Amino acid sequence: MIAESLDYLCDGDNAVVTVLIGGALLLASPLVVPSILVLGYVSRVLRQTASGDDAPPVFDAWGDLLVEGAKGFAVTLVYSLVPLAVFAVATVFGVGAAVVGSGGGSGSLFGGLIGGAIAVLLALAALAVSLVGLYVTPAALATVADSGRVGDGFAVGMLWTVVTKRAYAVGWLTAAAVVLGGVLAVGVLSVVPVLGTIAGLFVQFYALIAAAAVIGWTWADVRPVVADSTDTEPAERPAV
Repeated sequence: MIAESLDYLCDGDNAVVTVLIGGALLLASPLVVPSILVLGYVSRVLRQTASGDDAPPVFDAWGDLLVEGAKGFAVTLVYSLVPLAVFAVATVFGVGAAVVGSGGGSGSLFGGLIGGAIAVLLALAALAVSLVGLYVTPAALATVADSGRVGDGFAVGMLWTVVTKRAYAVGWLTAAAVVLGGVLAVGVLSVVPVLGTIAGLFVQFYALIAAAAVIGWTWADVRPVVADSTDTEPAERPAV
């Protein structure tokens, strides 16, 4: 899928314009709204590729794009805040342990050791939660892009059935490889001051969309099948 994902944007009719707009939005991402628009475009890519449409979307209907991006932003924010909260608690315990240990005496030293051990355990837990969040977030974004409902991004039972599938793991690793390749390319370009950094943002956008295409194709294979609730009557009634 890597080769196909790298060709995804190139196969579109407006590839150059799309990359220019996407890179410009990333350049202005500190303003928040541009980054939300990028997430909106990612959401469209996820939805279209999952539905079998491999024609890259264009940047249009900006109001709808902003709404779609806001939904993706909410999901991404929640999955990012949980490990940050655990890290914050670990930091508090670490500082407290240092203060207690500096008080002197065997009791203070023992208390400091206990507090430090708890801080280390919390830090490891935060790392584990961060890795889980990185793994689940693409599935959550694909779910929201598919249904349009933010709450579906936190449907634990449904997400569990998806992320535990081998096909999802393979797709996630493929998308991660694409993103990593983009990061390495950005690192090379950043050697050139200013211009290299700016060019790297366009490469970053290209890699992000290629990875999104991989997740969309993967989602088409792993998403749960929802039965049609309207089809409750049999086609024919048996004779009595």
